[in-house]
Parts: sequence; structure tokens; C-alpha cells
Amino acid sequence: MKKFVVFCIICAAAFYFYYTNNRTEQTELELPSLHSKNALLLNEKGDVLFEKNADDIIYPASLTKIMTAIVAIETTTDLQKQTIVEPQTISKFTAQNASMAGFKAGDFVTIEDLLYGTLLASGADATGTLANAIAGSEESFVTLMNNKAHELGLNDTHFVNASGLHDPAHVSSVRDISKLFRYAIENPTFYQILTSKSYSTHVPNELTITSSLLTKIPDGEGAILGGKTGYTPEAGLCLASIIEKDGKQYIFVTTNAAGQAWTPPLHIEDALTAYDSL
Repeated sequence: MKKFVVFCIICAAAFYFYYTNNRTEQTELELPSLHSKNALLLNEKGDVLFEKNADDIIYPASLTKIMTAIVAIETTTDLQKQTIVEPQTISKFTAQNASMAGFKAGDFVTIEDLLYGTLLASGADATGTLANAIAGSEESFVTLMNNKAHELGLNDTHFVNASGLHDPAHVSSVRDISKLFRYAIENPTFYQILTSKSYSTHVPNELTITSSLLTKIPDGEGAILGGKTGYTPEAGLCLASIIEKDGKQYIFVTTNAAGQAWTPPLHIEDALTAYDSL
């Protein structure tokens, strides 16, 4: 009996030390010299490997389009349904100097075309047309986005528009964005679009849409499988990315890196730093 008790104690101690050491390895990853003020790194199970100001209220910029796309995918029943790009949509976002996918007023496009324009090119012309096609207006579509945020328990998140253009009330946190991103990439359609390098539409004319992320990765092909970039002056450079290393996938979300959309991509540098540290 005593031997059995001793054996149980030894087994319990061994498990405790193994669990403690393994947990320490998983949660104490160091990422030196990040440019981003806010960051969160998760493994495939959703365990936090690194965090930096993850609960700060931030402006999500075009990371918003993660929610736009997943709501559209889950709401529509036919990705080949056609709609028209309205002139007022183009003029509205052109006037706001928003990023555009390249659709023109009067174009007949499919929901699939618009999803690629949303996730790859980060086009407000795509999100505006998508919102109108799905819900009748951007305002009604934003209600669907906020309902989804509530469903997912994104307590720091409130959306005002579908594009991510700055508004003081349009807010989130990198912890919320990581929850949303992890949920979205479980959808096969979302994942396929997000990890594509390019896509060509066919109606009425061919438009080639390229990934605003994957075309900017210097010598890093394979490290970052895909992701969503974002930028406004108030949000800084933002990125939600899928990183793959040694056959394992990770989610890395960052916001508030210094710079502008046309300056060196410090948010991408941070993702590659995370890759090197894994």
C-alpha cells in the first residue's frame, strides 16, 4: 500500500513539473523590439503565447473587414449571386480617400468577387457593395456585424461601418480581433480567400485583385500563409495573420505600428519576428 502511495505521489509530481514547464514554454515567448504597441500571439489551440497591451481599446481600421467578410459569407446562400456596383458607392469612398479594389460604377459583380475585393485588396468599394447586396444598406449590415460581435463575446468591440474607416466609436481590442479571426478562419470559404495571392473577376471585364499582404512579404514566402492588413492614421499599421512553422499554425494580431500605408511595413516585420521566435 505504501509503495502504491509513493508511486502515485511520484506520478503526480512528474505530471506537475511537466505541465508547469510546458505551460511556461507556451506563455513566456519573448518577442523583442516589436514595432506594434498592441499584439497577441495564439497557437492552434488558442493558447496565448505572447501578449502586449492586448486589452487596450484600439481602432481596428481594415481589420474590420474580417467581420464584414465572415458575416457576408454566413448570410449569403449563393456566392455567385450578382449585384451591381452603384455610382454613389464609388463616389462616397473616393471622396474619403479609402482604399479601393478597383471596381467601377456599373460593374456587375458576384458576392465572391466582392469578398476577394474585401479581404485581398481591402477595398471599400467592395465592402460598400457587399453590405448593400446582403442587407440593403451599410447601416443594416453593420447591425449584423454588431450582433455577430455580441454572439462571439467581443465585449470591447463596436462597429460603425463595414470598411474600417475611422470613427471614434468604431473600436475593438487585439484580444477581440484574435477571437474573431480565429473564428473566421475556421470557415473554409473565408480561409481560401484570405490565403489566396490573387483573384481575377470575369464580369464585365477582368479585374485582377492581389493580396495587400502577400505581395509585401520580403523573402518570407511560406512564413505567413495569409492575413488582413489595416491602416488609418489613428490606428497605425495593423495586421491579423496566419503564421505556419514546423507544420503548426499560429494567429498573430498587431495594431498601432508606426508608419503609413506606403512606408516600410513594420506590421509585417513584427509578424516575421514572431515567426523567427517560434
